[in-house]
Amino acid sequence: YNFFRGPLTQNYIVVPSIQSDEAFPSRGGNFTRNHNFETTEIQGNLQDLWRDLYGTVQACNDILDNVPNITDPTVNKDQILGEAFFIRGYAYFYLTRFYGKVPLVVEPSKSATQDFLLPRSEVEMVYARIIEDLLEAEQLLVDNAQNRSRASKGAARTLLSKVYLYRNSTGDRELALEKIDAVLADGQFVLVEASEYENIFRPGAQNSRESIFEFSFRPNTAQADHSLDTEFVPFPNNNPPRVLPTDKILDLFLENPDDIRFPIALGNLDGQYYVKKYESNDVEDAARGTQVANVVMLRLADVILMKAEILNEQGNGNEALFYLNQIRQRAGLSPVTDAGQQELRLAIEDERFLELCFEGHRWFDLIRTDRALTISAPRLTNPDRIIWPIPGRDIDLNPNLLPQNPSY
Repeated sequence: YNFFRGPLTQNYIVVPSIQSDEAFPSRGGNFTRNHNFETTEIQGNLQDLWRDLYGTVQACNDILDNVPNITDPTVNKDQILGEAFFIRGYAYFYLTRFYGKVPLVVEPSKSATQDFLLPRSEVEMVYARIIEDLLEAEQLLVDNAQNRSRASKGAARTLLSKVYLYRNSTGDRELALEKIDAVLADGQFVLVEASEYENIFRPGAQNSRESIFEFSFRPNTAQADHSLDTEFVPFPNNNPPRVLPTDKILDLFLENPDDIRFPIALGNLDGQYYVKKYESNDVEDAARGTQVANVVMLRLADVILMKAEILNEQGNGNEALFYLNQIRQRAGLSPVTDAGQQELRLAIEDERFLELCFEGHRWFDLIRTDRALTISAPRLTNPDRIIWPIPGRDIDLNPNLLPQNPSY
C-alpha cells in the first residue's frame, strides 16, 4: 500500500478534478498544464506517478513471488496474496487510464541481467491482466471488510465493476452488473443516513458503513501525507488554495441549497467557495495539514449509481430510477419520476457529478462515456490529449517505450 498512496494521491484526486469540469487551478504549475491539456513528458507529477505506480507493481510482484514459499502455518497467505493482486490490478488500472499502452511487468526484478527494456503492451492486454488479477483477488480475499483500509472481496468486486464499465467491451455491462449485485447483497456495505453522511469524510469518523476501500494515512506528515487540504482548502492570512471549484458545480448545488451534500462538499471563507471534503481541521486553524483523514477511493453510492446507469442503458428505465432516487432521497432531493433514456442518462451523470465530486471519478466517467471532449471543451480539443505522454526520463532509459503517444 505504501507506494500506492502518499503525496501522489493528488494525481488520483486533484488531477481528474481539474481535467474535468469540477475544479480549476488558481495559479500556475503542473496543475495548470494538466488543466489545459498541455502536459509535457518531463512534467514532475507525470514522471513521479509512473515511477510510484511501477514501484507499487514491483512490490506486489515481490509478494506474489515469495509469499507462496512461506511455511509458517499462522500466516494467512491467501489474504496477503489477494491484497497484492488487488493492488497490482488497481495500479495497472491507473497506469493504462493515464498513459494508454504500458509495459506489463508481472515478475519481480531480481537480477541486473534481467530484461528491463520491455515494450508497451496493447491496452486490451493490460485490461485482461487487470481483470485476471482482480478475479484472483476476489477469490483469495476475506469477506470481512471491517477495516476499509485493507482490500476485501467487496473492494475487488467494486473495482472489477469499474474496470468492466471503463473497458466497455461486448458483455462488460453484464459482467459489471454481476459484481455490483454481489456488493449490494453484502450487508457490510450500507448507504448511510443523511445524518451520518459527513462521517464518510470527517477525520476520526471514517471506515463508515458506506465506505468500501480507503487509503489510510498516518497523522504525522513526515511519515505519510496526501496534502489534499493544502491544495483545496484556504489557509489563514488570505492564503488561497491552489485548486478551486468551478462555477458549474457551485451553480448545481445552489439550485438545490437544501442538498445535504452541499455544505460537506463546499465551504465558504470570506465569500470564496472552496472544496471542503478534505478539510482536516477548522479552516481558521493554522495547525491544519496533519492529514489524519483517510481518502475514500470506493464507496457504495458509486456502486448504486453504476447500477442505475447500466439498467438505463439496458432499457430498464423504471429500475434505473429506483437506484438513482436512492441517492437523491438521501441527499434530500425530490425523486426523478419520469424520464426518457437520454434524459435519464444525463440525470444519472449529474447525480454522479454531485454525489462523487472531488473524489477522482468525474474525469474517468467522462472518458468512458465519450463525453470528455464535450464537457472539457474548449480546453480539450484533441482526443489524443485525453491520455498523458510516456515520461521522457523513462524513454531515455528504455527506448522500447517508443513510439511516444500521439500529439506529444
